[in-house]
Amino acid sequence: METLSINGVAVVTTDENNRVSNIQFLPDDEFNPVLEQGSKTNGQLQLMRNATFDYVPNKPRIRANSTLLLKAAHGRISATRDGAYQLTLKIFKREGLDVKETMLREAMELINNVKL
Repeated sequence: METLSINGVAVVTTDENNRVSNIQFLPDDEFNPVLEQGSKTNGQLQLMRNATFDYVPNKPRIRANSTLLLKAAHGRISATRDGAYQLTLKIFKREGLDVKETMLREAMELINNVKL
């Protein structure tokens, strides 16, 4: 492991919400970089060949927000955040069921019993 001391200027760019969208380090002198591979946690930080650091934050992951309306043995019907209804059915092959009949029966059960 080696410690490097690099003099230079850091340039920070923010977005419209005043969150950091890009960080770049501009060294005073060029050197042969030790680190060429990037690392990821909350973004991508990379020491470039010209001795500049480049950081690009990860975009926040938007998770699905749905509200369960009714459950069945192999699925559910939900109301999604974007104003839609979502029907999900999942039957494992190892259950040995008649998939078409089971899906049709449970889908109809969910559709007929859901309170919209």
